[in-house]
Amino acid sequence: MKSEANIYFDESGFTGNKLLDKQQKYFSYASVVSDDIEAKGLVEHIISKYKIQSGEIKGGSLVKNRKGRRAIDEIIKTMSGRIKVSISDKKYALAGKFFEYIFEPSLQRNSMLFYNANFHKFVSTILYVELTSRGAMAEEIFEDFENLMRSGDFGGLKALFSATKNPDISPVLELILDFAVMNKKSIVEELEGYAGEGAGKWVLDLTNTALFSILAQWGLEYDELTAYCDNSKPLDHDQELFNAMVGNTSKKFTSVAGFDSPITFNLKEPINLVDSKNAYGVQLADAVAAAFVYACDSKNQDEYATKWRSIIEDVVIYGSVFPDFDHIDLSRLEVQTNFVVLKELVARSKNKQCLLEGMPDFMAYMTHVLQANPMIKRKA
Repeated sequence: MKSEANIYFDESGFTGNKLLDKQQKYFSYASVVSDDIEAKGLVEHIISKYKIQSGEIKGGSLVKNRKGRRAIDEIIKTMSGRIKVSISDKKYALAGKFFEYIFEPSLQRNSMLFYNANFHKFVSTILYVELTSRGAMAEEIFEDFENLMRSGDFGGLKALFSATKNPDISPVLELILDFAVMNKKSIVEELEGYAGEGAGKWVLDLTNTALFSILAQWGLEYDELTAYCDNSKPLDHDQELFNAMVGNTSKKFTSVAGFDSPITFNLKEPINLVDSKNAYGVQLADAVAAAFVYACDSKNQDEYATKWRSIIEDVVIYGSVFPDFDHIDLSRLEVQTNFVVLKELVARSKNKQCLLEGMPDFMAYMTHVLQANPMIKRKA
């Protein structure tokens, strides 16, 4: 393991709590390992070589033309091996937040049971499909959820907590909505006094989560990290979790669904919030972040989009937020079990039964039953 690193961060596609923004489908948070001298030299070289008039590297502007994309590509090649990126499909991220704040309050006493079964991914992926393909009803639910998390105003939750049935609603979305309606009390108790207040104003923003995840990955390679981030309202509101990592030399991991992920790292000092105009490493990170938002947009098919897509596996960290439709493939045993679990949770909610009592045994039993008698037989 190497001793220490200066790491520079910036984002592309930031819309704060507005994850349904139609012009910005993806959020990318990028990092580069460098130092002031190297970063300044590379930025000045790129500005001079590609005749960048603003005197500052702005990835969002550069990706709009071929010369700018060529400039970004040179940065990526120069920084090869020293880049890590978190990138998220915002609609899927919103679906994940929906599970976290609508389902988890009622399941939190044994939430790992559901996470290890990928139940959260089953629900989130269903919601994502509904949001992207079903139209009005799903969109209304998500808009109400977004408004709640931004404002903390529970009075506006017309669609989410309405008991009215819509004839166009899909059976699985109806189950999810039924769960929300019948567990309203625990949801409200969990969010009251948090949503829309202080750091809670940024609860749907992806900046803090992305920064933490990237730092944890760099912590596997370096003993000590110094982080420089472009000024950010979400980071400015809440650095408590990062401050806890200052001088933290422990190495801890969490295991979810068979994957071990680092949850600690050692910061030399608190996060440095800087102005990108004077922080050359942040300008490099800005260019990288813009490149991967550009690459993830399927409408971009030029040589640079194709090239950057080819290195996604090398630079994009585990924990980036994209839908995996295997989690709703009903031919899979795990998916069939999660569908039955959703129905059981709704049934228990209707009957005012404990949602968690005996649930491990129920899930194990249903897995055994469905192994012997699957809903749909998987094709060989």
